[in-house]
Amino acid sequence: MHLEFWLKEVYPRIAKDLKLDVEKDRTATKIMAELGKGKFLPADVLKFIEGKDVVVLGPLAKSLDFKWDVLITAGKSILNYDIIPHIHVTDGEEGWKILKKLEEKDCIIILHAHGDNIELLREIVPKLDRFVATTQVEPVNGVYNFCGFTDGDRAAIIAKHFKARSIRLVGFDFERADGLKLRKLKWAEYILRMEGII
Repeated sequence: MHLEFWLKEVYPRIAKDLKLDVEKDRTATKIMAELGKGKFLPADVLKFIEGKDVVVLGPLAKSLDFKWDVLITAGKSILNYDIIPHIHVTDGEEGWKILKKLEEKDCIIILHAHGDNIELLREIVPKLDRFVATTQVEPVNGVYNFCGFTDGDRAAIIAKHFKARSIRLVGFDFERADGLKLRKLKWAEYILRMEGII
């Protein structure tokens, strides 16, 4: 997905539907850019994905009895498994201690800024040494926008962006929720279908 299309066509629809404060997203991005100075990894660290078979792991996998070249976990799904992925995509809800442990085990953290996680960013960013920073609005000062909304669909889009040979989603269910969570999952499913990932 092209960034311009995301910013002009897709994300405004998501924000309107879910009543998101886009200005708070921009504020979160600026805070991330300020707090993370000197800590940001360049996008090039993700180029090892190219040509690889990628598994994006959600929270509902019944086993890990399958193969991958690159394993990407998404958000709080990491709490369900005793595993160190190659990449972990998150907005920080699992807390800084989990993220620090992953970082110390050479997992690449991709930390996302949005209007509802500003306080988490203030807590987490000072604790981490190196990470890739992302946003869902305009990118600034080393904070990227690879597109994608939830941790799960953003992880898959990142794999596609960096030219994975294949992308397999494991442990995802876009129906198992209600209320706002279900609406978010429906947007994730829409994005993944639009991108041809599912």
